[in-house]
Amino acid sequence: MIRTFFIILCSLLLLTGCWNNQEIDNVALVHGVGLDKSDGQLNISVEIIKPTSQQEGGQGASQGGGQHIVLEKNAGTLLEGARGLIRYAKRRLEFGHTRVWLIGERLAKEDFVHVLDSVRRDQMLRLNSYLFITNENPSDILNTPTLYENLTATELVSALEQTQFAAEYSPIKLREFYKLIEGTIPNAYIPMISIKKEAEQTITSIDGTAVIKNNQMVGQLNVKETVGLNWLLNHAEGGSIAVSLDENEKVSFEITKAKTETKPHLNGKKLNVDIQTKIEGTLADNMTAKKVNEHFFKDIEKKISRHVENEMRSTLKKLQEELKTDITEIGLETYRTDPKQFQNIRSEWSDIFANAEISINVDANFTHEGLVKESVHREDRKPYNNPYPFSK
Repeated sequence: MIRTFFIILCSLLLLTGCWNNQEIDNVALVHGVGLDKSDGQLNISVEIIKPTSQQEGGQGASQGGGQHIVLEKNAGTLLEGARGLIRYAKRRLEFGHTRVWLIGERLAKEDFVHVLDSVRRDQMLRLNSYLFITNENPSDILNTPTLYENLTATELVSALEQTQFAAEYSPIKLREFYKLIEGTIPNAYIPMISIKKEAEQTITSIDGTAVIKNNQMVGQLNVKETVGLNWLLNHAEGGSIAVSLDENEKVSFEITKAKTETKPHLNGKKLNVDIQTKIEGTLADNMTAKKVNEHFFKDIEKKISRHVENEMRSTLKKLQEELKTDITEIGLETYRTDPKQFQNIRSEWSDIFANAEISINVDANFTHEGLVKESVHREDRKPYNNPYPFSK
């Protein structure tokens, strides 16, 4: 009996409960954070989910918005700003649910990485949040009306998770960003976001990619160059490629599988790189009067291969000649091929990359033609053969 009592007592001492729990009524859940420069200070804007009752929530959902609050404050540091915003929010800010970090371009063109120091230092903050750079005021992005979600941050994350359907942007999370800037080649990339007017409606649009070198933004890739970057990084998961046979005839190729291999050859300070890209896909649109046969496929495959190669060369030209910044797999693969030799030229890598001779070979193949083989061309139809000769 005494032994049983002793075991129960020890168990009660171990079952301490949630000692650090927080009541949801006492905190403000932050889903998006914007950072920029303002009057020599750090401008901090936060998107907070607006707590509502079940009845109010149902009404808000049907209206398609109005379920968030955006607050803004200038401060010396991120932590100071978060504490100061308590006066406005009337609650302590909880960053455990933050999905998006928006960096203003003015801040990004300086050493902005040190501003994010508390993101890794504080256990509350999540490294699986997505990063953006914007030439707009970050608070304007967070205040942009949404199309589907109640929160701007949630809608942006939803867009980034559709990379299997589009290759026009390169999403990156905080964890991946830190891995890049602390890696062998300390350069990185972050998608750009802006505000546009479409059909008299204000929307956010992911346009291009910011190039990061020495912890600051040094340039930007446009949408076409971003597609080329995804090919070079072997990040192309899907999307479509449209090529023209002439002014009125176009064909679309839907990507189902893609793989890029980078093979560098370093001889002293001379770098040669062979890039092999293989693409498989299906015939998505055939806006021509041509018959779908082997000759047709071979012709389109050549045009698609040339199109993808041009996208990759356009990106490399920008990175090598203008920015002299390697955000591709070339530096990492060179290090993996010969780590000792790479250490000798690490400090000169930007110049070596800028002068590298790069050959590109793209092999595109159709694996499926869709549910129909022919286009609609009435003049070439075969005569109608009635299988029932005695019927009228």
